[in-house]
Amino acid sequence: MNRNAVRTKLLLISGIVASVFLAGCGGGSDQSVMVTISPFSSNVAQGGTQNFSAFVMGSSNSAVQWSVQEGAMGGSITSTGLYTAPNVAGSFHVVATSQADNSKSATAMVTVPAISISVQPNAVSMTAGESTTFRAQVSGTVNAAVVWSVQEPSGGQISSSGNYTAPASFGVFHVMATSQADSSKSALTTVTIAAVSVSVSPTNDVLGPGGLRQFSASVASAIQKAVTWSVQGGTTGGTITGNGLYTAPNQVGIFHAIATSVADPSKSATATVTEVAAGFRPTATMSTGRSAHSATVLQGGKVLVAGGDACFFSGYYYYYSGSCPLKTAEIYDPAGSTFSGVAGNMSTTRDFHTATLLPNGKVLLAGGPGASAELYDPTSGTFAVTGDMSVARSGHTATLLNTGKVLVVGGSNLTGILASAELYDPAAGTFTSTGSLTDARTLHTATLLSNGKVLVVGGSQTNRQLVTAELYDPVSGSFSATGSLATPRVNHTATLVNNGKVLIAGGSTNGNPLASAELYDVASGSFTSAGTMVMKRQSHLAVTLGNGSVLLAGGSVGDYTAELYDPVAGIFTQTGSMATDRTLGAVVLTDGSVLVVGGSDSDSADIYK
Repeated sequence: MNRNAVRTKLLLISGIVASVFLAGCGGGSDQSVMVTISPFSSNVAQGGTQNFSAFVMGSSNSAVQWSVQEGAMGGSITSTGLYTAPNVAGSFHVVATSQADNSKSATAMVTVPAISISVQPNAVSMTAGESTTFRAQVSGTVNAAVVWSVQEPSGGQISSSGNYTAPASFGVFHVMATSQADSSKSALTTVTIAAVSVSVSPTNDVLGPGGLRQFSASVASAIQKAVTWSVQGGTTGGTITGNGLYTAPNQVGIFHAIATSVADPSKSATATVTEVAAGFRPTATMSTGRSAHSATVLQGGKVLVAGGDACFFSGYYYYYSGSCPLKTAEIYDPAGSTFSGVAGNMSTTRDFHTATLLPNGKVLLAGGPGASAELYDPTSGTFAVTGDMSVARSGHTATLLNTGKVLVVGGSNLTGILASAELYDPAAGTFTSTGSLTDARTLHTATLLSNGKVLVVGGSQTNRQLVTAELYDPVSGSFSATGSLATPRVNHTATLVNNGKVLIAGGSTNGNPLASAELYDVASGSFTSAGTMVMKRQSHLAVTLGNGSVLLAGGSVGDYTAELYDPVAGIFTQTGSMATDRTLGAVVLTDGSVLVVGGSDSDSADIYK
């Protein structure tokens, strides 16, 4: 080949190469177009939407054609890439195809989940006729609407908003929520309507003739909570009002009060009343409710009720509750079974004070919480101040000695628990110090013994209750230790019984009420077990009856029960209950009956006979 031919061939090859190069740079056909899509994959609820974007490389024409690979069953997409999912579950494909080169495209995966439904609450127990609202949660679709229904024809009613009303009958029923988007998808919740049941409180009681008990009834599984009350056997078994106030008959025996459901008269509950020969029955009402007050039998047989707190059990701090601490007093007349209303005012408010009948017929009221003291004169019906104690006292004791003086022992004030003691002389109207306790104590007991000495038992110091006991000798004016209790006690009672011993009963240790009791033997100076009371008691009442037995009643809030201690047999037996729960405030009247008044902020009173 000659030189010119070779040159011509080389120029031809160079032109071809240049043409190819120019084509790759956009100067010819789009042989290097590439398409990408975003997002590359997506989860879209049925009927939901998703925006897709496409990017074209290798061409100046960036336009794409959008489509769904599965056609209309896979959803739809606009020219701008807005995809709408179908109302079926599955996996579908969105395709972006280059308009510059329709052989070039990109595909995105779309997952459309199945519809699911849940209902809350998923199980519920209701009473007949009661209503509640169910809520449905629908996922997998933008259409969250449901159709509510009750599976059983007699299973109640439900509104379009899910408000369900239970039927009058009991059983197990099912509420259903069905998706409006897919009627094949639904969820159930279980509704249990229990049978009507009735309970009464208390379930049993012991009452004396004419005794009262307020019964209450509770009806479960019925929107109608009312009951009708009746006495089994008719009026021979007592009477009961429409609100459950039962009055025992005047005969001993076992009787029954019945509460019957109005919603279902086939359902009832029965309380058993055991009537014994003696018990409490209501008497007159005071002018105001009182707790931590005093009650004193006057020489003429009437009873002076003084001071106390009107809202001690109402959650208020009684020293700073306005009209809660009381300075008022009133007189109970056993002859007419009446309170005379306000019988003059003390010089100051008093609670947790002491009241002592003096030989001259006047009543000494001291402390609670101050150091002042005053005298009530039943002849004039007035109060007059007398000499002050050496220190303020509350929770102390006051005991009339055989000498006619009054021994005031222990207690507490803002400085702490007291060990001091003092004597009040009615003739001089003054207090003088006497010997000090071996142990400071408050909320203890003090009992005058037949030998003229005073037995001081238990009580508390800061953060602990005491087992110690000591004797005050009025001759020497001093205290000396005697035997110790088996159990530390505070807010207990001490009662002199006819066999010369002292019954120490109940109280509490570390806030826990006690049922145990002990006997102090004056001769040996020791304590022995006296058995166990029927009930645990603290801050209760205890008095010796004319037949030698000891009546113990009330105590903790809610306790209206009573029992008798027989010192000969050494046993406790239940006796007729009080009409209401009470603390403290019991006196023996001249006819041998017992008056209990106030307590637990009550204005009522009961007589035990």
